[in-house]
Amino acid sequence: MILFFYVILNGTALFLFTKIKKRLHILEIAVYWMLASYFLQNFSALCLLNFKTIIIPDRQSYEFAGYLNRSILYPVLMVTYLHVFLIISSSLIKFFLFIFSVFLLTGLEWLADYVGIFSHVQWQIWWSFLFWSTALTGLMAIMKFFRLKLYRGERRFY
Repeated sequence: MILFFYVILNGTALFLFTKIKKRLHILEIAVYWMLASYFLQNFSALCLLNFKTIIIPDRQSYEFAGYLNRSILYPVLMVTYLHVFLIISSSLIKFFLFIFSVFLLTGLEWLADYVGIFSHVQWQIWWSFLFWSTALTGLMAIMKFFRLKLYRGERRFY
């Protein structure tokens, strides 16, 4: 049942992402998606294997749902955040978008904990906020650098 919920959630997020008109180049989407997935996979591996602060139950449906979230849901939300960030011109609205995205990603992480996909062990909730803030900020910095290199010949100001 939980796997079905997360398959539907991931499929819906992916479908909606493919339908929106993007201000990102296809190469940018691929790079940001891979980097977002890379950040999350490394963070998960660090917490799971080294620090033992995340425990994944021995149920294949939970493991697969967690894999789907790390490979599709979180990266699509982070790339969508970058897309919306480029559209918005007001700094105040960008700040509120950042706060909303951090709360959304943290909420999805703790929803996965609540339904049992994984369990946080001796985990402070502010660590989740810190990770998602750092991941989004890092992705924005990489986007700024990558867009300078990608559009080197063009003058674009977003």
